Amino acid sequence: MHAIVIALAVLAQIGPDKKVDLSDKKDSMGAVTDGKGHYVIYNAKEPLAGPTLYGDGKVFHLMRTIGGGASGTESFSLSYWDPRVYRAENSYASFNMKDDGRAFDNTCADITTKLTKVPKDELTKMLGSAEFRGSKWTRRPASLFRDDTGTYYLVDRLRTDDDADRRDWRVFIGPRGKMKLAALKDVVDDDQGQIFATKDGSLRLVTGTGEKKWVKGKTELKLTEVDLDTFRNARMVYVELGPYSGEKLGTPCDDLM
Repeated sequence: MHAIVIALAVLAQIGPDKKVDLSDKKDSMGAVTDGKGHYVIYNAKEPLAGPTLYGDGKVFHLMRTIGGGASGTESFSLSYWDPRVYRAENSYASFNMKDDGRAFDNTCADITTKLTKVPKDELTKMLGSAEFRGSKWTRRPASLFRDDTGTYYLVDRLRTDDDADRRDWRVFIGPRGKMKLAALKDVVDDDQGQIFATKDGSLRLVTGTGEKKWVKGKTELKLTEVDLDTFRNARMVYVELGPYSGEKLGTPCDDLM
């Protein structure tokens, strides 16, 4: 049978404060575990349709699935969002079933963890008592810049159901591994660009001219934009720069990598 590859809708835009209702899907759900208190709940009848959740047996969060493929009922693979996972062949983190449901695993980069099915009676009890919530991670890196001395400037904002929602801006500044949250005094965000004023200076991003600079008093420092749409740079933000170090993203790679 030919594999079916689909682009999955991102169900998981809703945040962790919102409950996910699984009442009409409970008969379709299955669960697997690593035997150490980590569980993936998935749609056993239509795994590519979702939802897929990760948790500790008591609280589960929706995973942002971003793609997948299946070969009949013999196997499937669900790729999910986790920018910390990077390797040369650009593989995503994935939750996988093989051998007609006799083998499950989760892959985070080069680390693969075998998973086993949760018995039906335990699954029923867990589905009846656990909390099911939206995605755990609620930030979206918007822009990243660097000056010629190796100081980085990261702008992020709230991630919500509406991708056009532009609220709760933050700015982090500093060298790799030591970036710190800057206290914002004012934010300008319009068609002409953005200005993020902090107590130490202002980050100015002018749309029309493409100008990007850090202004402190009369000193203006030109900045180079770093592309966030690459595996390597996205991972750098989450793993190497410092703003999100130690944060749980709500995926199996929180605990299995």
